[in-house]
Amino acid sequence: MDEIINRLSIAEKQLFTVKSKVAIRDLKKMIRHIDSMVKEISRESVECRRLKKETPRYKDLLESTVILLDNLDHHIIFAMLLG
Repeated sequence: MDEIINRLSIAEKQLFTVKSKVAIRDLKKMIRHIDSMVKEISRESVECRRLKKETPRYKDLLESTVILLDNLDHHIIFAMLLG
């Protein structure tokens, strides 16, 4: 979970290097969606602690959030290359 939060904060910092306002708007939407996924992971982790095991939903949320972060990284790099 900490790795996801660190990657998200790094992506937010990299957003300042993008020059295109349209790209920034789209990237901010992606960041907001990932942030909501992190909140869902946090809620589900409470359920995991209650049950004392990882739930399948928790694992799915983690996997999909990592995929979204990978896509965000690719989009940020592409936006930076476009200038």
